[in-house]
Amino acid sequence: MFSVPQKEKMFFAEHLSLMIKGGISITEALETLRNESKNKTFKKAIGDILKRVMEGETLSKSLENHPKIFDSFFSSAVRVGEESGSLEENLQYLSDNMKSEYEMQSTVKSAMAYPIIIIVMALGIAFGVSFFILPKLTQLFQILGVDLPFLTKILIRSVFILQRYGILILALLVLGVFGFRMLLKIKKIKFIFDKIILSLPFTGPISKNINLARFARIFFTLLKSGMPILDSLEICSHSISNEVYKQKILELRNAVEKGEKISQGLKKDPKIFFPIFSQMVSVGEKSGTLEESFLYLAKFYERETSQALKNISATIEPALLIIVGLFVAFIALAVITPIYKFTGEFKFR
Repeated sequence: MFSVPQKEKMFFAEHLSLMIKGGISITEALETLRNESKNKTFKKAIGDILKRVMEGETLSKSLENHPKIFDSFFSSAVRVGEESGSLEENLQYLSDNMKSEYEMQSTVKSAMAYPIIIIVMALGIAFGVSFFILPKLTQLFQILGVDLPFLTKILIRSVFILQRYGILILALLVLGVFGFRMLLKIKKIKFIFDKIILSLPFTGPISKNINLARFARIFFTLLKSGMPILDSLEICSHSISNEVYKQKILELRNAVEKGEKISQGLKKDPKIFFPIFSQMVSVGEKSGTLEESFLYLAKFYERETSQALKNISATIEPALLIIVGLFVAFIALAVITPIYKFTGEFKFR
């Protein structure tokens, strides 16, 4: 089954909110959105939701039947909106939340696009030279009896290994990636992996910023929609993919249930929840502006993530160019040096 893009769900929430606010019934709005959807999976899901709503089921209950498309965060916010009579407002909050996530995902993809293009181009050059140019030159060198330089011998040996064992190497790489992804489905292994990612010097700060931004944005949305604090923390823990943050948020939820303030629980893990995070939450608790504090933190860490990705991209780009340049220079020297050596000996003779 094909997945549903974040953009589709974002527009669904926003358009449904606008139509309900404009006085259109939920069934009519769902029918319109089903007809307008271009994604087959999403169109089918909306059709099933429409059918269930027409049979008397609530919208939130209908959404819960499609957990792969609408997670507990989405359906819970809709349920609270139905109960409090603020469905259109909650749908707008959900749309705003997804817009922020979409923008963050776009920033990450943009930062990764240039390095990926450079790497693919380098591999393309290596493949073209190794499998189309070098074999012919190797035969020529053998016929002419040229004594090959060290670099050329390394390149020829590498091409020989790739030609003979290339399929096996590719199969092992694919199996390795597939096996690694399967291992990450095991909770304990995923926890260890996420902990390592958070501890690394480059990925750690960015991963923390991303998780803090997501936690703050989801918690703000749930509080704004009227969800109780304990339920909001419970849903936040299910909506965060990082197992370390998932566990810490659950511990925070249990501490709050026992009577602790949110800021007190956050201060127990300063490496996971930065001091500025807990301080801003403490200010919100004291001033009665907890929702606004989490909104501020969400925007702050989204900006921090964006800036960090731009800085890393600016650092990686010249480094990649140098590496690719050295790689191309190695291939060029390995190919040109024996030709130059042969022509020199030919002139000498």
